[in-house]
Parts: sequence; C-alpha cells; structure tokens
Amino acid sequence: MIALQEKQYDVVVVGSGIGGLSAAIRAYSLGASVCIVEKSSHLGGATAWSGGQVWVGANHVSKRIGIEDSIEETLQYVSSIADSHPELFDTLLATEWIKGAVEAAEWFEKEGVIKWRLIPNYEDYYYPDAPGSKATGRYLTGEPIDGGMLGESRKLLVDAPHWPIGITYEEMFEWGGVSARDRWDKGVMDSRKASDTLTFGQGIAAWFVKSVFERSIDVFTEQPITSILTKSKGVIGVRSEAPSGTTDFYGQVILATGSHDWSFELSKRFIGIPLEHGGSLAPLSIAGDGISLGMRVGAEVAAVPATAAPITPGYRLPEPVFEQDSGFRGCYEHCMPHTILVNKQGERFCDDSFHPDVIAGAMRENEEGFKPNLPFFMIWDEWHHMRYGLGITGPGEPYVDGLVTSASTIRDLADNLGIDPAGLEKTIFEFNHHAIEGNDPHFGRGTNASVRTFRGDGDHKPNPNVGPLTDAPFHGMKMSLLNTGIAAGGLVAGQSGKVLDQDGNHIRGLFAVGECVTRTTGGGAGYNSGYSLCRAMTFGYLAASEILT
Repeated sequence: MIALQEKQYDVVVVGSGIGGLSAAIRAYSLGASVCIVEKSSHLGGATAWSGGQVWVGANHVSKRIGIEDSIEETLQYVSSIADSHPELFDTLLATEWIKGAVEAAEWFEKEGVIKWRLIPNYEDYYYPDAPGSKATGRYLTGEPIDGGMLGESRKLLVDAPHWPIGITYEEMFEWGGVSARDRWDKGVMDSRKASDTLTFGQGIAAWFVKSVFERSIDVFTEQPITSILTKSKGVIGVRSEAPSGTTDFYGQVILATGSHDWSFELSKRFIGIPLEHGGSLAPLSIAGDGISLGMRVGAEVAAVPATAAPITPGYRLPEPVFEQDSGFRGCYEHCMPHTILVNKQGERFCDDSFHPDVIAGAMRENEEGFKPNLPFFMIWDEWHHMRYGLGITGPGEPYVDGLVTSASTIRDLADNLGIDPAGLEKTIFEFNHHAIEGNDPHFGRGTNASVRTFRGDGDHKPNPNVGPLTDAPFHGMKMSLLNTGIAAGGLVAGQSGKVLDQDGNHIRGLFAVGECVTRTTGGGAGYNSGYSLCRAMTFGYLAASEILT
C-alpha cells in the first residue's frame, strides 16, 4: 500500500492553461511557494489548442504604436454586446477585468514572461456597429517562440491540432486568410516546423510554460484532483488520487481547470446540444473538474444562455489522427465563398459565415419546442474544393474517406444526404442569383467586418465570403455544433476570482479563474474572440495578487 503524501505550499494552482500558469507566475513573483497540479500528462490545456488571441482593450502594445483606445471605450463595447441580457452583466467585475487586463498584459511582458505582438488590422467582432468597437488594436498574441528555448519542458507542452503552428496572423492574412491554403507559403511553413517555431495558442502556452520552469515552480502532471480539502468552513488544499498514489496539496487553492466540454452532465445542463449534433474542440482533459469540485464544497454556479456560448460549426473525422484525439475539427471553410449551410429542408437559416449567427439559428426552437435547423449541412462546389480543401485535406486533394458526400448534381447530393432535393435546388438557385455580385440580401453573409478579415478569402472579389455554387461535382456533409473550451456555465466568482457560495459569501481559501468560472464575472452574455484567454490571464494575475498582497 502506498502511503499518503502531503505537500505544503502557500498557493496550489489546479490546471495549466494560461489562467493557471499566470496565477503561478504572479504568486511566485510575490514571494509565495507555489505549485501547479495538472491531471493531464501535458501542460497548456485548451490555451495551447486555441488561436492564441488575447483581447485587451487600451493595451500597452497598441499605445506604443500610437493606436488610441481607452478603458471607457472598452467597457462601453463589452457592455454593449452583452445588452441582450443586462441582468447577467456586472459592471464592477467587468471594470475589474478590463483594467486588470491592461495591467496584467504589461506586467507579464515587463517580467519577461512573454513578448506580445499585435494582430494588426483585425476588427472587434461587432465593429463598427457596437458603441466603443475598434477597427484594430485590441487583439494580442505572442511573438513566435523557438520550442528549443523550453529545454526539457518542451516535451511537456501539449501539441496543437487545430492551427497552422509556426506562421503568424500577418502571414496568414497576407496569404489570403485562414482557409486560403492554396496560397500559403509551404516553404515558410516547412521551415518553421523544422525549427520548432511556435505560434497561435501553443506559442502563448510555450512562453508561460518556459517562464514557470525558469522560476523553478513545482509542476505535477498526471495528478487528477478528486476533492477539495476543507476545515472550519474554509478551503485548506486539494487531494489528488492517481495510480502513483494519493497526495494532499495544502495551501490556498486557485482552480484553473477550464470548461465543462467533456462533462456530458454539465454540458447538457449548460448548453443542451443533443449528443448526436455536438462535440468539442478542447482536449479530452477539459471536463468541468473545477466546476464539479467547487459545487461539492457549496459554491454557487450560473450560466449564460446556451446560444451566447462561443460554439463553432465543425465535423468529426471518421478516425482519430493522434493519441487522445476526439476527432472533432472546427470548420472555417464554411465561411469561404462557394458554400452555404442548410437544414434538412434545404433552406438557409442564418448568416452562415458568422459563427454566433449560425449557433443562434441552429439552436432556435419553434413553438412546439423543436429545433427545425438540426441537423444542418455544409454544401459547396468543386471550385471551393480546388481552392480551399477541408481541414487536413489540401486544396484539390481527395477528401477523407467517409467524411464528405459528393454528386454530379444538386438533386443527387440532396438525396444522398437526406435533404429535400427541391428545397436545396431552390435555395441554391436563389443564393446564386445574388452571390454572383457578392451579395446576400436574405442574411447579410459577408457583411461582418471581422468575418471578412479573419474567415474570408481576401483575394476573392467582390466579397471574401460570398460566391455562387456552380461547378460540379457538388459536395456536402453533416455538421456538428462544437464547444470550444469556452464555458456557458461555471462557478460564480466575485472580485479577484473569489469563489462565492450560494449566499454570496467568499469560500475562504478558494479562488477560480478562466473557464471554470461563469462569464457573468466579466463580459456577461456577450462574447468576442480573445475574451477567454484574456479573462483567464487577468483573473489568474488578480487572484494571486489578492492572496498575497
């Protein structure tokens, strides 16, 4: 029998995404003994699998190159895109987040934790319509980092399947956009891969992991936390039960375990996507652990509406590609020209280039409580195939066996997919009539500035997101609604990540940051890409500061 081990620290951080890494580094800088406890065998969590966007209004990087912004305008924007559910918006916490983000981003750079770079000419989601929105200046990401700089800790950094690691946003935009892979510079990409250049979310995780090991912060992997230890109504540590034995880690606790994606119970509770239509892009380790642990010691939970969660359209590969691969992949190709999304009636139901509109449309219920737009399908033509490919399939290459259905006519494609043939033919005829001129009068596809920049084909005229479906053969596949490691629900936390009980009181010794915390502690029901990493980094910084100052 293996004896119980006990380890004592000032601060115990559970989870190793940007929230946990930020908290540990900040706590260390303030003189604390600190450890990171991670249930996976790798570090980086959902951060390393992300696009690496950190949305910070009025940040120091933009300021030093002369871009004007302010805390007031940032708060105005955050508030305005959350105004559909004002009861979920907390101005005090949103202000703490926005101000804290500016401070944290600058502090981490001054401390040598990360070198930031601006993602240039990238608009807020709702620019220019939302008050306080900006055309550029709020999206930060990390400078490319050489994986060799991590030394032995490089082998602990989780690999990232969803992004073209090694290139920069500027290069991707210059080459035509996220799905314009027929124009990407393969020589540059191969060179960066050979040199282990890390960018996007994996690059950001690499910077923070490097800094953790440079500071000799204790890191424990393959240590799942099974319970929170309490005494006299306060938290005094956590218990890990692993095949190697049971270990109690004593200290004030910061939960940074991520979202509820791979907890079917919590995802059903907070999101409600039927299993046959859903999935997740997050690592399998992201399973709502912190939320469940907090609930067991009396923490309150809350959620934003399911349709306000940043869910993305995608699909599931017939076979996984690597160990611990769920098979799910996000799909940006549906945003490109020469494609549409339709329901079983063959009808479009949304601006099918803009993810929030897709999700709202797919989850919309009729008077009988039925979701008429599930299932839904992506339909495209051979022009699209030759230009963009699909995920791991390069432009013009054969699609993965069992994933895509193809046919020489729209009617045959509809029959094979179980879509109403007459409905699909009518929809494509009407769409094509306007798409030839780059227009979509029914749903406004290709009118959102952020989508045009990030998810369109910058070389396609007159509209980077709109083009007719004309070239046979035609292709289609059933789509899924995929969680992205960004929660709809979670623990309720007050200022600086203090976990609150059902009476609104702080559970002493317990803090939570990132996606195990409900979004009402910051941006409310509204969402913009980059919120998630920013909130996790900021509240990790603030929680450690609260504990130790």
